[in-house]
Amino acid sequence: MNKGTITRFVKGDTTHRFLKGVTLAVTSFALVAMITIDASASGRTPAVTGTTHAYVFASESGLNQLIRFGLGRQSPINPTTTSTTVAPSGGGGGGGGATTTTPPASTQSTTSSSGGPITAGASRSECLTANSNVGWSLSALQSTIANFEALTSSTVTCLGAYGSDQTWSDWTDPWFTGPSGAGYTSWIAADPQVRQMVLGISLIPASLNDSSDPLGWEQSCAAGDFNTYASELGTNLVAAGLQNSVIRLGWEMNGSWEGDFIGTTSQEQSLWATCFDNEVTALRSASGEHFLIDWNPNSCTAAVPYANYYPGNAFVDIMGLDFYDQSCQNPNTAVSFSQLASVPSGLDAFEAFANAQGKPMSFPEWGLASSPSGDDAAYIDGVGSAVNNGNFAFQQYFDEVVGNTMVLGSSTPLSNAAYQREFGNS
Repeated sequence: MNKGTITRFVKGDTTHRFLKGVTLAVTSFALVAMITIDASASGRTPAVTGTTHAYVFASESGLNQLIRFGLGRQSPINPTTTSTTVAPSGGGGGGGGATTTTPPASTQSTTSSSGGPITAGASRSECLTANSNVGWSLSALQSTIANFEALTSSTVTCLGAYGSDQTWSDWTDPWFTGPSGAGYTSWIAADPQVRQMVLGISLIPASLNDSSDPLGWEQSCAAGDFNTYASELGTNLVAAGLQNSVIRLGWEMNGSWEGDFIGTTSQEQSLWATCFDNEVTALRSASGEHFLIDWNPNSCTAAVPYANYYPGNAFVDIMGLDFYDQSCQNPNTAVSFSQLASVPSGLDAFEAFANAQGKPMSFPEWGLASSPSGDDAAYIDGVGSAVNNGNFAFQQYFDEVVGNTMVLGSSTPLSNAAYQREFGNS
């Protein structure tokens, strides 16, 4: 889902990427946002532009809260990036000239266990972007997680959320580091050796967004002008007890609906990668941090070569792909999992690129679309097979209704059974 959507959803400004292309307003009661190639600038191949189909899958109107959910839907909604930041009331080297440094040992684990905390290896942890209907207090989160676990016979060890970022002040001190995020931080503190958060964080605040001409902010960022902000963000995350978080920095950056879009030229894309490198380095400067950095494009978008904007292995721990159950090419036609995976910017191509870098993968956002397939067990099984048989650090089901997405429940009996079959404890 697009960053704008999720972050907005979580924060108060809405743009849903799922089937990207549309700015979504959230329901009136939704509280907060949930949400080796070290290519050098000269080594990146020219950008290949393409058409990203924009579809409006739904528009949810609500009060003053546009919750910016960065939901990167495989079937795009090219969300617009209007943003109204409202703090919750309770509860993404290679860039030309970037300095290459070795990531801390804490981010280089290669365990191959199943479940438990996320590592930069085949940990296959189960994460959840939880349904916001009941709110984000600790008790509400516990209830939501318990209901999901009972429905799927699985164990959730990580929760997704999205930063609100209208200004640099919001960006450096996101809602989940303060009182509004107490439900999340309390949940993690109850079992800090296992529980984690997966955080969607834009490269820049909404006040700098310019997807039509990103060169200006990219040049500033590549020059290091934003490093102090990223360092401050890292320090605030650690202070809030979120030092073990996975950070989806600049997620769905290949979607033109994103305010921190990579751009359409090789120069812009190289600068974007250098910006990413600078911010990662600054985040890692925070004392006590053990962040895992997830470089997270969206499936089913314009076929820009990944190498054009890949930050370099020193700045990436996990390579994530947002992957929803809807085709860009045929958004009104049900398609098979293999058809979804084989599109130009789909799972097959991304997995090959990740394998070439020697990096584990993730599905930071995946989920059902109410149309055209609805209760689609074959899609769930496809994702399960990919995760269980591949080098996957984690998968995170987007169990929230934003636009065309579907929660697992009474209307999805076939998918519930498939999820239990693929990710259940038995």
